[in-house]
Amino acid sequence: MIHLDYTYALKRKNEGGIEEGELEDVLKKLEKINREIQEKPYPFMELPFMSYELEEMKELAASLREKPISDVVLLGIGGSSLGAETLFRAILSPEHNLKHRPRYWVLDNVDPITVSAAIETIEKEKTLLIVVSKSGETPETLSQFMLFKEILEGVKDIKEKIVIITDKKRGLLKRIAEKEGYPSLSVPDGVGGRFSVLSPVGMFPALIMGIEVDEILEGARRMAEHIREKRREENIAFVLSALLYLTDKKGKKNHVIMPYCDRLSGFSQWFRQLEAESLGKEGKGPTPISSRGVTDQHSQLQLYTEGPKDKFIIFIYVPSQGPIVPQSFPYIHEISYLSGKGLEKLFHSELKGTMFSLVEASVPVSEVWIDSISPYTIGALFYLFEMAIVFFGRLLNVNPFDQPGVEKGKMYTKALMGLEGEESLKKMIAELSREKFTVSF
Repeated sequence: MIHLDYTYALKRKNEGGIEEGELEDVLKKLEKINREIQEKPYPFMELPFMSYELEEMKELAASLREKPISDVVLLGIGGSSLGAETLFRAILSPEHNLKHRPRYWVLDNVDPITVSAAIETIEKEKTLLIVVSKSGETPETLSQFMLFKEILEGVKDIKEKIVIITDKKRGLLKRIAEKEGYPSLSVPDGVGGRFSVLSPVGMFPALIMGIEVDEILEGARRMAEHIREKRREENIAFVLSALLYLTDKKGKKNHVIMPYCDRLSGFSQWFRQLEAESLGKEGKGPTPISSRGVTDQHSQLQLYTEGPKDKFIIFIYVPSQGPIVPQSFPYIHEISYLSGKGLEKLFHSELKGTMFSLVEASVPVSEVWIDSISPYTIGALFYLFEMAIVFFGRLLNVNPFDQPGVEKGKMYTKALMGLEGEESLKKMIAELSREKFTVSF
């Protein structure tokens, strides 16, 4: 089960909160928006129900797992990797790479040191490379792929060591897969990277790592049914979206997502892309901030409490069991309150203490409570936040599925790397680079 407690986002409990009448008005709008969407669903909404693609993925994963795999290297960036990495962190044990095989490597950056470290560590003969790019033309992913292909040259059965996930018809990766004979899976038409976690982009790496994909998709299906059927304040996606929208409207332009659960640290980074890239356009959109409890109480909470009143904070909590703090120093009375208490009690008390301090400071907060972490609940969580952001986009009247600002940056990168046909951009770069102001130590 997933619960959303928004008590302290309301004006009656928090001076910085929203009026219940405003919330009710937005929930009415969302009910109408939802009817329109359900009549003509967006492509990503169909992903939990695409059983034929799941069978194709299962067959490929089973055939590849027949031979020993020591390392799974995922090459992708943004939506091509964040979903899978979120699943790995949430479902696999924190010490997975130390104790288990296959290890996983998510190379979502071209930092030469990080990439070199992975290259030096993997067992090349037993490495599986998963290359993910919706467009098939992402320069970071292509450059990494070319590096790893050279490293794997000479490895026996190399065509069984590389899987490509890309557009079903076009793009450079599609051409490479067809020419070289690599197995490939398709990103469904109309599904962008940040909404693709429930497609082969996220599900195939999960299958390879032994994660129960059927349960992930079942959780997403159950959430889809809830969103389709429940009305107004009974609909968790409506309420979450309304909170995001109304706090943004009231000047809370920074949305902090703060899991008190290390295994969900990847989820906050996944959400950061989802909200930023979906809504940050036409001068609109909040700034999502990925935070981590309790660690960031000691780095960010001062700002949240006494800084500008421009934040809405969503805590995520998952109950867990842990060790009991012993009475190690009975002669020191000042720490006796910790003795005999579990780390779980301290963890939850830290969250509640932080929440109440923010309420006192008139900062609106909400808490997402998840009964347990499982493939089922993670699948439901993904679908919930995807739909909440789509609803938010409709309320803002922006298209949540494009990213023109990202595309412009890609064009400049390609021009700097010498791609032919970008002469106007090269001229602009030369003009901007003509005069520099620097200081050195």
